[in-house]
Amino acid sequence: HFSCQSCSGATLSFILSLSVFPSQSSFVSCICSMIGREGSLLHWWTTQWAYHYHHWNPFCQTTILGRENIKKVRDNAVIFVCNHQSTTDIMLLYGIETHFKWVSKSSNFMIPFIGWNMWMNDYVPVKRGDKDSVHKMFEHCKKHLKAGNSLVFFPEGSRSTDGQIKAFKPGAFSLAMEAKVPIVPLVLDGSADCLTAGKGMTVAIYNGGGWNITLKALEPIYPDKFGNSVESLMEKVRNIMVEDFEKIKSDNIAKGKKSTSKKLR
Repeated sequence: HFSCQSCSGATLSFILSLSVFPSQSSFVSCICSMIGREGSLLHWWTTQWAYHYHHWNPFCQTTILGRENIKKVRDNAVIFVCNHQSTTDIMLLYGIETHFKWVSKSSNFMIPFIGWNMWMNDYVPVKRGDKDSVHKMFEHCKKHLKAGNSLVFFPEGSRSTDGQIKAFKPGAFSLAMEAKVPIVPLVLDGSADCLTAGKGMTVAIYNGGGWNITLKALEPIYPDKFGNSVESLMEKVRNIMVEDFEKIKSDNIAKGKKSTSKKLR
């Protein structure tokens, strides 16, 4: 469980971190990539950098559940699949405290500091709608899984426009079947209120009332139980994610927390 309480000291630390972390990122990333075995040290640094936007944020209260399910597969490469509500979702996922690579659209690798860090971490770029890029992405992912690196996918392909879980694309599930690695579903709610895309370049960074975000890791699901049916595996994973998503929303409402119900863009 992680939580950040509003206070002047936390606010000052968070504001300072917004300039300090990005400015140090490239230098530290270079050092870590040279001395860190299999990128573990670089991933540790990236975790400190990325997760602090939630963990140090004085307006944010984050709850992470189901860590015991991650521990069950900690020594194996797995594919994490997570629903997608917000630009900050990937930063939140560093809170699961395990090593992973993630698949992201190619344009993100061009962002100063952030993109450079992604490149040095050997994350996986993909250009939407480009068959050649998708093929290269799958080969890159297979290489990571073979090396023992877990992967993170957002199987919806893009952020949800209403906070609900959209239809899934089959890529992560066909990869899990081919590589014979388990899938660990991750379900989140509340991040859509944290950083939302408005019209054009308009971004709402603070919604005026603080954010209550829940992330839950579910039981691992093993593809070999589904034969050769990617569709069955995908349907099973989505169904249990939707079921837990509704439970999380209900629990948050019962506790007086605001659940996501707004459009993102």
